[in-house]
Amino acid sequence: MKKQLIIAGPCAAESKEQVLVAAREAKKRQVDFMRACLWKPRTRPGFEGLGEEGIDLLVEVAKLGMAPATEVLLPEQAQQVMEKILTEVPESKLLLWIGARNQNHFIQREIARVVASDPRVMLLVKNQPWKNEDHWEGVAGHVLDGGIDPKRVILCHRGFMPNGVNPHGYRNVPAYDMAMSIREKTGLKMVFDPSHTGGSVPNVFHAAGEASKYDFDGLMVEVHPNPTEAKTDAGQQLTWGEFDRLMMERQA
Repeated sequence: MKKQLIIAGPCAAESKEQVLVAAREAKKRQVDFMRACLWKPRTRPGFEGLGEEGIDLLVEVAKLGMAPATEVLLPEQAQQVMEKILTEVPESKLLLWIGARNQNHFIQREIARVVASDPRVMLLVKNQPWKNEDHWEGVAGHVLDGGIDPKRVILCHRGFMPNGVNPHGYRNVPAYDMAMSIREKTGLKMVFDPSHTGGSVPNVFHAAGEASKYDFDGLMVEVHPNPTEAKTDAGQQLTWGEFDRLMMERQA
């Protein structure tokens, strides 16, 4: 089995203690990148993340030897995160990503242009919320138009908004065959996000099991030190023990 890229950690950075505990747990498991969002797009008003103030927490993650990952909504945010982390911890790697709701192609391209400026940074791009293969392929094209090396771009399938058949009650319905088609057409790596697909812990396991039958290049999973206290997506975040079980089941 080829080596899988594993991105795991809390939905959002919430406190120094939470972030550092997650970083140590992720490092023990040799996770490639530890996710912890600083800016959180929300359906309704609520906790929108620590924002710029949380960048120092990701610096601490990097100092522990764990490569951090966070979503950015604007090119200015990408620049801030890159400058702060890679200046203070120049040996670190970094993963930034463009979320499903960020469908302004000018912004997508500009974020890619910022990331392209530093070879230590990878860019992950999630599919749009609605099911449309042409649009998804177009998103990849806009990002590559930013001048970034395709080897530093990762696509992420996190399912599409339910529209009719949804027998498992997923938060977002996967289209595995479409993901594989986009992977083949673009030549880019493709990881799977069972957390935003599943929407609940049992469904995270179910979706990850389904995805294991396809040629994904890795997983992006939400894992929280104490999911019941999470400020966002509490119902779908795994404990680190559950994450271990998920990894074992994938290897079985």
